Amino acid sequence: MEMVGYYAAMLAAMLVGVQAAAWGLAELATRYAANHALQATRVEGGTAAAGQSDAATVLAQLNTNLVTQPTVSVTRGPATATVTVKGTAIKVIPFLRIPVGTTVNGPVETLDPVP
Repeated sequence: MEMVGYYAAMLAAMLVGVQAAAWGLAELATRYAANHALQATRVEGGTAAAGQSDAATVLAQLNTNLVTQPTVSVTRGPATATVTVKGTAIKVIPFLRIPVGTTVNGPVETLDPVP
């Protein structure tokens, strides 16, 4: 009878491990999408719309199941560009909602004319 308790504990531990792996992959996906979008936004001639489109494309190409309900926020100022990608990690354990998100920023590229 005590084996039933061990099996339940092992199953719970495996589910937690798989959920942790899913969270890690979702976090990695948001980080990759945010960094990729930042590069499209901060370059000379880049726009916030280009970064927004780039992040959406990267998330769609990675796997739409890793990050559910993704939201992307891109701002480009005169000196700094900021990209935030948020969403929810895929659920392995029912009723467990784990948010994931990444915010990255970097300087806007400006090219000074050669005198």
